[in-house]
Amino acid sequence: MNSAKNESRIIVDLVKVSKTYHPDIHAVVDVSLSVNRGEILFLTGRSGAGKTTILHLLNRIESPDKGLVEVAGQDLGKLSQGKMQKLRRSIGVAYQDFKLLPNRSVAQNIAIAMEVTYTRPSTIRTRTRDILQRLGLADKYHTPTAELSRGEQQRVTIARAVAGRPQLILTDEPTGNLDHETTTLVMDLLSHCNKKGATIIIATHDESIYRQTEHRVIELRAGRIVNGNPVPDDSRRHDPATTEETDNADT
Repeated sequence: MNSAKNESRIIVDLVKVSKTYHPDIHAVVDVSLSVNRGEILFLTGRSGAGKTTILHLLNRIESPDKGLVEVAGQDLGKLSQGKMQKLRRSIGVAYQDFKLLPNRSVAQNIAIAMEVTYTRPSTIRTRTRDILQRLGLADKYHTPTAELSRGEQQRVTIARAVAGRPQLILTDEPTGNLDHETTTLVMDLLSHCNKKGATIIIATHDESIYRQTEHRVIELRAGRIVNGNPVPDDSRRHDPATTEETDNADT
């Protein structure tokens, strides 16, 4: 009974996962890692440690050579393309290389994440303005993303990742191009989403954002977990079941 309850809490489960790139780059090696619903988890390590590969595996941008990858109780290796596309609607991703549409406005880029879930246009506009306000980008609503600085583009990428209220948010180096002030804005937004029930996995080598954190920190080196507990500590788990939804326009 307790085992079944524990399994239902888990939103991400990797079991003995390995991924090798041609010819012999061992990006992830025998990694087992579980993440509870409502957690914030930091994946740390130097460039090339395997952080980005794990995020790619969780969104099936990449597939493992060995092992099991489950998200929300679903084995990604067994999902049809259609079912995977449906699951992706509940996963927000902030890519390290942004993947913005350069000729579209900031608002149009953010709206994409909500349009795929058939969110009402009025809600899209309200939610977009609220997120941009939180990120210090309120005056960039109509600006084409090609005209933004890299730091501004990074914040738009994060805004798009959280806008659809996904149950799982994956962020790859979310503060890599930001100063201290804007880093604080980004981390406050992610914390806000977490309090609303989202599970957040942050891949980073920015020690300043996790140095004094109460959340789990997993260190990777050469594709292996070398520090941190790969199993959740339930005593520090935020339970999204206790979070009440307030208003559709509320981020």
